[in-house]
Order: sequence, then structure tokens, then C-alpha cells
Amino acid sequence: MCLQSEVPGSAEVQTMRVYLRVRPFSKEELSDNEDQVQCVIESSQTVTLNAPKGSANMKSSEKGIGVSLHKFAFSQIFGPETTQSELFDLTVKSQTHDFLEGKNALIFSYGVTNAGKTYTIQGTPQDPGILPRVLDATFHYSEGRQYEGMDLKPYLRNDAQYLDPDQVKQERSAKAAIFASVKEVREVFLFVFFLVFFFLFFFSASNPTQADGSQFALWVSFFEIYNECVYDLLQPSLFSKSKKRAALRVCDDGAGNAYVKDLRWINIQNLREACKLLQYGNKNRSAAATKMNQSSSRSHSIFTMKLLKIDGHAVKWISEFSMCDLAGSERCNKTKTFGERLKEAGNINNSLLILGKCITALRNNQTDRTKSSYIPFRESKLTKLFQAVFCGKGKALMIVNINQCASTYDETLHVMKFSAVAKQVGLGTFWCERTQVIDSQALESYLSEEELLDEEDEADMSLLPQNELVNMIETLRTKLLAERRRNLVQEMEIRKEMGDAMLQQLMESEELRSRQIEDLKESYQEKLENTFEMYKDAIREHAYQSAMNNLEDDYVPLDEFIAEQEKVESSNVNTCSVLHSFLVQLILSLERRLMELSETLEKVRDSFLEKSADLEAQQRKTDDQVRPYTLMQRFGGSNVDLFYLFPL
Repeated sequence: MCLQSEVPGSAEVQTMRVYLRVRPFSKEELSDNEDQVQCVIESSQTVTLNAPKGSANMKSSEKGIGVSLHKFAFSQIFGPETTQSELFDLTVKSQTHDFLEGKNALIFSYGVTNAGKTYTIQGTPQDPGILPRVLDATFHYSEGRQYEGMDLKPYLRNDAQYLDPDQVKQERSAKAAIFASVKEVREVFLFVFFLVFFFLFFFSASNPTQADGSQFALWVSFFEIYNECVYDLLQPSLFSKSKKRAALRVCDDGAGNAYVKDLRWINIQNLREACKLLQYGNKNRSAAATKMNQSSSRSHSIFTMKLLKIDGHAVKWISEFSMCDLAGSERCNKTKTFGERLKEAGNINNSLLILGKCITALRNNQTDRTKSSYIPFRESKLTKLFQAVFCGKGKALMIVNINQCASTYDETLHVMKFSAVAKQVGLGTFWCERTQVIDSQALESYLSEEELLDEEDEADMSLLPQNELVNMIETLRTKLLAERRRNLVQEMEIRKEMGDAMLQQLMESEELRSRQIEDLKESYQEKLENTFEMYKDAIREHAYQSAMNNLEDDYVPLDEFIAEQEKVESSNVNTCSVLHSFLVQLILSLERRLMELSETLEKVRDSFLEKSADLEAQQRKTDDQVRPYTLMQRFGGSNVDLFYLFPL
């Protein structure tokens, strides 16, 4: 769930932009005489769907359940004749400008299988999609201002780290290894691919702002979520058939932002390198043939760009642009999947279902702020990674892709209903309220009964008597509540384990901090002693030089003294008096100097004592902070205590 509860004032809330793109019929579909869905684009923002015969929706409407005509509204609708360039200019161009100005953005394509999602995001070498056009605009914007070094690299979610020469050498070697493996692709394909991108580069319509002396570094990553496991698509080891791919962990930084640990980031300097990375990652992406798509993506792929604005050797800001190509939802009885493909389809549908739950919960929290709903961000890797964007740390944009085939009408209708809910979600942060306690009422609204039953199954159940239907609903409701309670108990156990692990981490951190304080105390003690000795030596040297200067100023040569003594023998008494007064003044001057030096030594000693007292106070404060956790570890704590001590 979102861990923020910011509530904007009177600022206008902007809803999520949701665009619809209708895919034209392919040659195979036209040759097979595929039945067409009556998809009527009434205006640039309104579309109507008529259920075809044989669909589950039409069967339900004929029995008096639901309707066969559905009307949906979008931010803008793009018909089959829309080109890739037009789609980019009217949807993503503004977000690209925000990305170049330091803001975060997220674009994800959503739709059923074989609806053109990957084509919209990546396109083809002859007709590039959104991703290569954003890369083109980025390099065109930073032309002549690229940071050539690779010693500044993104770290965690929003930070950057400096790399030493050995680390920079490792980065260059990893990059060279990837590009060397891409050379195996056909040179003709590469030539056409790069020719198109260089054409875009030199004839781009983007207008970069005036240079301000800053430089830019672009780092990219490419990974997929396959069967709820995160895999890096830019790892060279993926080409080894004998080695199993290593799954990466999704972790949280100190600010509550999710990131993929050990994910490889590659610094790119031009479009040619970007094209090679795309080819390399697509080659490693999980894909398989189904009845509805010969090359169906079996995973969610996320291509992320991080732009570092560098002023000298300081990073002014880091902006992030993520493009998520979601795998298409599908029904197994239509795609004829089984075995491994069936498991993949189940994980795909489950992650998309959780995404729908999050969108619905966000919409509900926005419309009724008096009743906060649980937002299950952490139930899926996909939603956990994009939780920060949905909570207001960036702008999200959805491109819904559909085809006009009657065989996928029911899935297309579900996609359209989901997009209608997503369009109502605001981009503010007031709907990301924190829910600390999950009560039975919140669990009741956590899942709706409509998500438990398929529309086709509901149509079949309508043939049963009403009493049996009521009894069946009550039975299912009882089982559902029991399952939810078991899940809540399991969540409590997980919270306890997390609490124990966090307590152990706190103890280790306390021990580490104690060692650091001791080392710091010893270091300060040594520095103070060295400073004290330096002051003593300086004082001795200064006193000696002052005395020598005074003696040189008042020194009288012996010859002159004897001559003068002979001249003033008669006034010997006066001369002795003068000499005596001079010696007295000299002694007084030396005594004053000695007092000043003593005061200086006293100030140095007082400063040393104050710093020692501060160190002891910090040690006592650290001990007081850790003592409660030490006592709780020694005497143990109840599940409830840990629940309130470490809320999600």
C-alpha cells in the first residue's frame, strides 16, 4: 500500500490520461475472413462496442443480464489509420519534454494478446514506436552536451554514485561485451534499423531549449517480470544455455521507493547503442507461440531511462522515464495453452488482476475519502515497482490497444472497462492514504464478487433456481471470508517475521554505530592532542622570537656603551636608574605575554573538554534509543506489539 497521506489543497486534480488505439486487421485475419467487432468511433474521445453473436456478453444480454451495447470515453482515440509519428506527437511528446526537464514519467501499454502493444512501444525498424522516438528526442536535446565520462551512475531509485577508475573500466567492459554479441545479427537488418533512426535524428521536429552549461548522461536498464520473477535482459550470462537465469530482488530504499537490486544499468551515448541494447534485450525476452499470436510476449518488459543533469561534477537532478510493455491478458480456452504456457498465462492474468485492484482502490479512495480502501501494491512485482508513480511521484499514461476481431470481444470488453476505471484516477496524492489496521470492513471491500466469477460462468448459473443461487452465493461468501481471515493471520505472521528481522537489523546497526562512535572519539582525541602539541610548540616559538626581537631592538654595542660610560661617569647613578627601569619594563612585558599564553592554553583545554562531553552525550543518547529494542529482544514481544511497532 502507499505509505503517504498527502492531501492537496484547492489545487485542481488532473486525471490519468488514457488513450485508445485500434489495430487494423492483419493480412492473415483478412484472408481467414475474421468476424469484425462493430467498433464505432463516434468522436475523437468516444467509442461504442456492439457485442457480436456467440460472445458471452451477447448470451448474457439475451437472457436479460447486462447489455450488448457499451460506450466508452478516452482522452483521445486513434483509429487504424493512425501512424506512429502521429501517436507520439499527440500522446507522449509532452511527457518527453517533462522528462527532459527533470520530471518522472511512466507509460504502459495495456490490452489483450495480439493487440499491438509491443508494436506501439517499440515499433519496427521501418516504423519506430514510442520508445525509439523518446530516445531520439533525448539525444537530440542533449546534442553537444553529453557527459562523456561514465563515473556518475544511478544508484538505488533517485540517487547517483561516483565510480572509481576500476569500476568505470568494468562498466565499459560489460557494455562492450553486450555490443559484441549483438554483431551476430544480420548486417542488412542493422543497416535498415540504424538508417531509420538516424533519419529521425536529423529530421526530428523537437526543439531543445537553450544550453545552460550543463551536461547530460543517459543510463538505461531493460528487465522483464516473468512468472512473478524479475530477470535482467541485459545480463551477458543469458546467452549461456547451461546456466539458469538469476532472478533479481525488488527492494525498498530508505525513502520507500521500490527498485530492482543488482539490475544492470548501461550508459549510452547515441542511438546506435540504444538500438543494440533493444535488440539484445528483445532477444532474451520470454516469448512463445499461441493460437492467437505466433510471437506472444509471456512477460511484462520494462525499459527504463534515467537522465542525469550534471553541472561540473555535481548531479543537479535525475529524471526517470519507464515504458512498460504489459503482456496481454488471455483466456486459455481460446489460446489453447497448456503446461508451461498455461502457468505463464496464469501469472500474467494474476498480475494484471492486481493492477486492476490497485487502480480500482485508488479510484475509490479518490471518490470517497472518508473510507480508505486497502491498495494491494505489494501483492505483485509490477505494482510494487510503480507504486511511487501512482502515489504522485511522476505522471502515468496508459495506451490501451485493442483489435477488432470478434473472437476476442469478451477480453476486449474487459480491457475497456478497466481503462474506464483508470481514466477516473487522479494524479494527485490524496488517494494514497495509509491504512494501518485492516479490519473486517476493509477486507469486505478488498475484492468484489464480480472479480471472482467469469461472465460466462455467471450466464450459466442464471439457469439455476433462485434459491440455489442464493445458497451458492452465501456459501461462496462464507468461504471467501474464511480465506480472507486465513490471509490476515498469515499476514500477521509475516509481520512478526519482518519485525524480528528488522529488530536484528537495528541491533546490528546499533553495534555498527557504537563502533563508529568509538572510532570517531579516538580520532578526535588524537586530533586534539596533536593540535594541543602544535599550539604548545607554536607558543614556545613565538615567545622565543618575541624575546629575541625585543633584545635586538634594545641592544647597545659594547664600544658605544664604554664610550658613553666614560662620558657620563659623573651621571652613573642616573644611568643605573634608567637600566633598572628598562629591566623592570621588560620583565613586566614578559609576564603579560606569559599570561596571554596561559589564557590561550586554557581555552584550548576547555574546547577539548567540551568536545569530549559532546561525544559522551551522543553515546548516552544512542544507548537510550536502542535500549527499548534491546529489552524487547531480551523479554520478547507479542504479535500485537510488533504489529504496531512495524506497520506496513
